[in-house]
Amino acid sequence: MSTKGKKDKPDPKKKGDEAAYRIGGADGESSYGLTMRALLHQYTQTHTLTEVDEDGEHPLFPRPRGRGEKLATGVGDGHSAVAGEAEASAKEQVLISQILRRIDTEKLTHVKELFMNKDNALDSKDFVDVLLGNVRSMEGGEDRMIDGIELLHARLAQEKEVDENDDSKHDPGENPAFLTEGHQGEEDGSRRIVTWNMFAKLLLDEGVVSDVIGSFDISQVLSLIDLDKIAPLQDTFKQKGHLNLEDFVIIMKSQFQQVFELITLFGLHEEEKKLIAQLINLYEMIDVGGKESMTWEEFTAFLVDQGMAEDVPQQYNTIRFSQSPLRDDTVHQSHCEMAIYFKGYDKIAFVEQGSKSLKVCTPDMVNHAEIKEFTQTPLCAEYIDKYSYVVVSCSDLSLSFFDVDNGLKLARRIETKTAQLVLCWSQVAEVLFSADHDGRILAWDLSRIKAGPDREAGKGDAGRDGKPSMPKLTGDAEAPHEWRKFVKAEIAKQDPPMRHIDIDSQREDLLFHSGHQETRRKTKTTPRNATGQSIVMMLLELPALQQLASCGVDRNIMTWDVFTGTWRRTLRGHEMGVRCMAFAASTKVLVSGGYDYTLFVWNPYVGKYIHTIQGHSAPIVGLEVLGSPSNQVVSADSDGYVKTWDLGTYQCLQTLFVDEVLTLRALISIPSHKRIFAVDRTFIAYDYENTGKPDQTEEDPLIKAFYHAKMKVFVTGTVSHVKVWDAATGGVRVIITHTETEITDFCFDDRGRKIFVSDNRGDTYVYHSSTGCRVKKLTPHSKEVSGMIYCAGDKNIITVSWDRSIVIHDDFEHSPKIRRKSTNAHKGDITCIAYSRHLGLIATGSTDCVIAVREYLRLRILSFLLGHKTDITAMAFVEPYPLLVSADFSGNVAIWALPTVSGKHHKFANSVLTRFINMQSLESSASVNCVDPVCEAKDGEPKFTLYTGDEDGDVRVWDLAPLLQAADIEPCQPIPESEWDPCKKVETDASHTTETMARRAASLDVPELQAQIDKPVVRQGTSWKAHNDSMRTLKVYHDPQFILTAGYDGMVKIWERDGRLMTVLRAYGTTPWNFPVDHEDAGVEIKTLDHILSKVREADKNRVSDTTLLPKFTAPSLASRAEADSLTAHKSKNTK
Repeated sequence: MSTKGKKDKPDPKKKGDEAAYRIGGADGESSYGLTMRALLHQYTQTHTLTEVDEDGEHPLFPRPRGRGEKLATGVGDGHSAVAGEAEASAKEQVLISQILRRIDTEKLTHVKELFMNKDNALDSKDFVDVLLGNVRSMEGGEDRMIDGIELLHARLAQEKEVDENDDSKHDPGENPAFLTEGHQGEEDGSRRIVTWNMFAKLLLDEGVVSDVIGSFDISQVLSLIDLDKIAPLQDTFKQKGHLNLEDFVIIMKSQFQQVFELITLFGLHEEEKKLIAQLINLYEMIDVGGKESMTWEEFTAFLVDQGMAEDVPQQYNTIRFSQSPLRDDTVHQSHCEMAIYFKGYDKIAFVEQGSKSLKVCTPDMVNHAEIKEFTQTPLCAEYIDKYSYVVVSCSDLSLSFFDVDNGLKLARRIETKTAQLVLCWSQVAEVLFSADHDGRILAWDLSRIKAGPDREAGKGDAGRDGKPSMPKLTGDAEAPHEWRKFVKAEIAKQDPPMRHIDIDSQREDLLFHSGHQETRRKTKTTPRNATGQSIVMMLLELPALQQLASCGVDRNIMTWDVFTGTWRRTLRGHEMGVRCMAFAASTKVLVSGGYDYTLFVWNPYVGKYIHTIQGHSAPIVGLEVLGSPSNQVVSADSDGYVKTWDLGTYQCLQTLFVDEVLTLRALISIPSHKRIFAVDRTFIAYDYENTGKPDQTEEDPLIKAFYHAKMKVFVTGTVSHVKVWDAATGGVRVIITHTETEITDFCFDDRGRKIFVSDNRGDTYVYHSSTGCRVKKLTPHSKEVSGMIYCAGDKNIITVSWDRSIVIHDDFEHSPKIRRKSTNAHKGDITCIAYSRHLGLIATGSTDCVIAVREYLRLRILSFLLGHKTDITAMAFVEPYPLLVSADFSGNVAIWALPTVSGKHHKFANSVLTRFINMQSLESSASVNCVDPVCEAKDGEPKFTLYTGDEDGDVRVWDLAPLLQAADIEPCQPIPESEWDPCKKVETDASHTTETMARRAASLDVPELQAQIDKPVVRQGTSWKAHNDSMRTLKVYHDPQFILTAGYDGMVKIWERDGRLMTVLRAYGTTPWNFPVDHEDAGVEIKTLDHILSKVREADKNRVSDTTLLPKFTAPSLASRAEADSLTAHKSKNTK
């Protein structure tokens, strides 16, 4: 991160810097130092904010007080005392929370030793001495840290006293975090002490430890570490030669020593299992070939490839930013205090620091106008499309209305009681809302403002519309109260009025003082905050809810009815002031950000936050949703980092670093121009492109999709690229592109570590599923590869081609190797293939209308199935039965009885048992492109269900259970392992039989699919419209239970078994991602995990201390995570 031009913080003890001193206090006590400093610079010219109260204090900047000093309250003012205590308690809780977040978790083992050195009984002074050196620096310096640690000690001691009084002490049991060497004796009643188990329990309850361990991703940490830091591992690799899984896990565990020490210290055994499972997965990712050995070269090559592949998915997401060639040539006198885009006017307005004018320019940064009708600095502006007004609030306590249709001439001006800091026009209610420093929200009636005051009260000239203009109110005795005539009457009479203060607490106070009428009136009118915490930072309309949202320095967001001004609810969660908000119309969620560096995603209907997004390390100054249909939001912080987020998956899609600014002050989004601006002393433009459509998987037709249960990923493909999607988040993990030729098919290996991609040139490439890097190339065909299937457990892959050959490739060897091959397998082009490990069979279909059934191990032909009269479009074996389902271009679906490898054939072997036609209407049929037979047992009876997907995008479910009984079909036993030899080498040429079979298939002597079972054994069940174009994939999965479909309409959809839509794979849109998968399940077999855990614990017992493998890799703290984002952003920039 660039620090060019960054200024040192002012010394509050120097003369002339009284403002900074009063913001932070002499000892940096205020928790709102940065916020108050920013507000001071912004609002110093506001008249009402420069006055002091009766105690001689500024409402924003109270005088600094010593530790423990309280604000004096009036005698008998019970409400003020209660409010003051509540406010102080809230501040204390915030400070304690900040201390807990800054505890250095890597030193907790040392902290426990310090507890034991002090006999495990720490008073406040000892507690401060122990923790002070183990808490990372924070705003306010050491004095503030000491205050926080003392408050933490007091809280722990107080909780212990309550527990003792209630006789409900917590028994830590056998958790090693609570086991201490020393035994604590009787406590000194005059001393409040804290023990290690009290402190450890708090760390667990508050999630301090689990947050670090739970978010720790070993692969991510390794990808961000420079290779020279990993170099000390090389000697260990060299000593071992080739590492097996056990050696790798033990060695890598020692490199993440601090994390595992935390786990041991707090007895987090489940977290230990998860991290060990991560290491097992990491080993399998690197050992892509499944050789169960790893070299140093393979380890480092994987880290390089992974680092290069990190940003690859981002360029395929919906919105991708790049710096615009547009340049801001305007000479700005100082930085911009305020910048806003007027949507209906299509103009940008901004105010420079110290300026008394509002400048207006186009989105192409061409100067348009400058409004100079002000005596003080403009504070905010808004455009009202219905009235063609630009409204400007100024620090001279005025609201000015400028007529766009009349050259931005002043149409009306109203003097207000206080300076209005923010404005928002409600299109739903047609009301202009404004808010001031004291939390008051006013609703302005634009119809009254446009018409002017009542004629009997009016003086002055007529306006251009023939109606009387506003009299000059300044200097008139009635002027200070004239503004009341222009507020919305229905909202102005609301009791309590619209005011950004804690309504819930106010109501509690009213209930508490129910017996004192005078006190109740005082509760409504007395300012709630004398410290500037009522300042409203932003107003935002939520059109779908017909509500207005307000956010402020008090850390809260409040929502209001735009028609009545009634308070709806208060959204709580932020730890510091909320500065900006954005509403995503597509998903109806509210996003907020502010001075705690955190984004909150809220469900405004219920007032609860759905998710929190970490990623910024500075105050968030801008939030924008990128267009109404978009589910992506862009956020910007004051350090110059701009991030794009997917609100469906909460993933960061892109990070930009704006190094041209010193302090980023505003973010402007212009969706109609597909452009954003980062604003400081200049406007830095970024353009973006939409590379997808809402609720759309791909813009191009999909050729295939499938789900891999072990890896918990979906895989989709078009003719140009293959994508791997995370099933837990719905986000893209990896993209593999094919730019020179068109992709025809693809599949995973059984371990989920490799992707095989074939093309129309006859080539088949192997890629790493985690990095997208090419691993090898298989022996090519001479023509297009039309189908491929991976043989699980055999490390073989079958490919068929339009060159009429069947090839079984050896996947174990790094160099291309063929195990079995059959040439001239058909007279026509091979269009589809099916494989059954249980039956040991391969079936291929062709344009010659012939289905050939072969033994998998020898490629010996068992039979040719004749009866189809058009191209074969789909096939599937019906395991464990000796049955095959086939479909053709005419819409016919046939069920065949097959011969078996064992020689025990069914009486109808090589014949059609039954057939049916996939009818779209009484007159037309639709070609079936995909079939999936499902055999299950229900109530002890076998059940045979066939799912079909056709050319028109329809899914149909067929009940074929009666067929099993009518044809007397029994399940086959699998081929014994002793007879299974997948490495057998065979090469055959079937030309002597295929030509004969092709002629027979075309002969009129062969009837079309003559069925042997004349009973009605097929019943159509459920059907539904799944796609708007031809379906290319239909697959039924059992864990979890769902149906996956994909089609030429570019959609991948996930269904319940009964046809109800669960979710869709999409880049963004209104459909939420809702897939039932456990994202915490690492996909490692329990047997493997238990074995490795036992070996690790055995190694831990025998391990001798060794520090030769330094430096150790550590869990990222909050600060280092921000550094990781910075590193990723710079790495991406340098790569470009």
